[in-house]
Amino acid sequence: MSGGADISMTETGPMLVASLTGEVDMTNAALVREELSSAVPNRAQALVIDLTDARYLDSAAIEVLFELSRRLVRRRQQLRLVVPQRSPLRRLFTLSDLGSVAPVHDSLETAVAV
Repeated sequence: MSGGADISMTETGPMLVASLTGEVDMTNAALVREELSSAVPNRAQALVIDLTDARYLDSAAIEVLFELSRRLVRRRQQLRLVVPQRSPLRRLFTLSDLGSVAPVHDSLETAVAV
């Protein structure tokens, strides 16, 4: 994916892990939404989005995460987010209350172990 963000996907057991690096803002949020939405197979229990190497998310990116969570709930799947304590994004997640729709984990290991 171009435009400031890169996404790599791997399957880990019953979960799809999407590692997002770079920046997601209004210029590429629709592309990120489409790539993440279309990548989740019906057999997956959860989509884990690893934001460890993400540098910036704006309000359009936060809305993508809320929307993705709603979509997955309708499909009886989960969204799990990885945002380390040291990440500058952690405060944004607290302020936007993303934890109310998707658990926020400190590491990928804990997100896939749950």
